[in-house]
Amino acid sequence: MLGELAVGYLFLGGAGAGAIALCSLVDLAWVRASFGTSARVSVDEAPPTERALAFGLLAGFAALVLGILCLLFDLGRIDRVLALFTSPSATFLTVGAFALAALAACGAFLAAVRFAYLPDIPRAAVAAVEVLATVAGLAVMLYTGLLLQDVGGVAFWRTPFVPALFTLSSLSCGAALLLIAAFFGEADTSLARLVSALARFDLAIIALEALAAAALVGFALAGDHPAAAASAERLATGDLALRWWVGFGLCGLVAPLAVEAVAALRRTTAPALRAALAVAAVLVLMGGFSMRSAIVDAGMHRDLALEEPSAQALRLE
Repeated sequence: MLGELAVGYLFLGGAGAGAIALCSLVDLAWVRASFGTSARVSVDEAPPTERALAFGLLAGFAALVLGILCLLFDLGRIDRVLALFTSPSATFLTVGAFALAALAACGAFLAAVRFAYLPDIPRAAVAAVEVLATVAGLAVMLYTGLLLQDVGGVAFWRTPFVPALFTLSSLSCGAALLLIAAFFGEADTSLARLVSALARFDLAIIALEALAAAALVGFALAGDHPAAAASAERLATGDLALRWWVGFGLCGLVAPLAVEAVAALRRTTAPALRAALAVAAVLVLMGGFSMRSAIVDAGMHRDLALEEPSAQALRLE
């Protein structure tokens, strides 16, 4: 039903959307980089926080583009994609397509104004695009989960915990991309405050992500639908347990949670702690991919009788 390209889109599209939305929010509320005639000719001349945002946006845009390419190759036919725009309908796929297009345009613009000297574009125009990018980014993050929830015939995916988990994971992956970009920046007081704030933000997001994951599996196991329970069992104790508990649980949740808790308690970003946060950010990305891959595979078991009890009854008749 869904292959590796679809999983690649769910991960890359979510991470890219999270990074673009988060970088836009940070610039709107905190950094407020200069543009227009007061813009710096080169990104190398910008303060470390602005450079971190610039490379975080670039990484998010690159991830988003790669995710879109995965989606296009997975669909296989360009006419199907064009039909979403020429003959739109009220479906999650159509809304997601427009949100993806809007976010890609915003990401390209926001990356361009940071890496090219464009004095004719004022700060107000950039801020307006950042607001749009935040809204479109949230829509794309939510859409990646709604896309699964809306798939017919898979009971395990038909729960609000799937879009909630995917949205939280996308925010965490976006923060991870920004933390990695900040690691390569020249440390100063402003960048240290940004890194510390990102660590505290991601700490809260990961805690919520763990709750959403536990609720997804717990409610499926306790529910009365055999297909949902079978999918959850594959994650908890079955063939997907290693991917779920180690790839997602240990790498994506526990290890980053521990490192970010230390950063939040110490409220400092010493070189060793910054390096640890960068490693934790890489683990967050690994966990985000493992989680999506495991959930997609868990819903694609071959025992169709589990999904449609009535089908088994018809065969018996």
